[in-house]
Amino acid sequence: MVSTEDLVLGFANTHDHLGRLPERFGDCAALRDWLSQEQGVDSVITAADVIEAREIRDALVALMVSHAEAASADELLVAEQALQRAAQRYPLQANITREEAGLSSAQPGLAGVIGSVLASVVELAQSGQWNRFKACRNCHHSFVDQSRNASATFCRTSCKSQAGMRAYRSRQRSGAEQ
Repeated sequence: MVSTEDLVLGFANTHDHLGRLPERFGDCAALRDWLSQEQGVDSVITAADVIEAREIRDALVALMVSHAEAASADELLVAEQALQRAAQRYPLQANITREEAGLSSAQPGLAGVIGSVLASVVELAQSGQWNRFKACRNCHHSFVDQSRNASATFCRTSCKSQAGMRAYRSRQRSGAEQ
């Protein structure tokens, strides 16, 4: 069984990371392959499924980016609205026992995976860990911030270096133009 963290990160990290990795939700075949290989789910996928999976993924990544840096209110509102629509479309069921309580999706296929991702986000938020799930300011690769003060904003040092170099060059160009 996939952990809550791995499920959320595995879903969020399906985009191309600025061309470094293949887009895992690029078309029906790519999404079907991801479902089969990563989630062990065989499902018929339509073009509408691909669009919806990308919209939900991109909304989650937008929220994770906002955990690492200030984001515009408009971008956050769009992401939150997309996730609200997804929550209505992929309802969750409560599983309550004497030992634990949690949420899960009873739907099969892609709908079940998306529902499970949403349930995992809810569980992370309830446990106080959701704010530590961030997306890199440089490449938008999602990661769990393990720093003591939860201040990490880049997924790795090479991304931090690239962002620093871009900022340096921008300052140099601005100084030369004056």
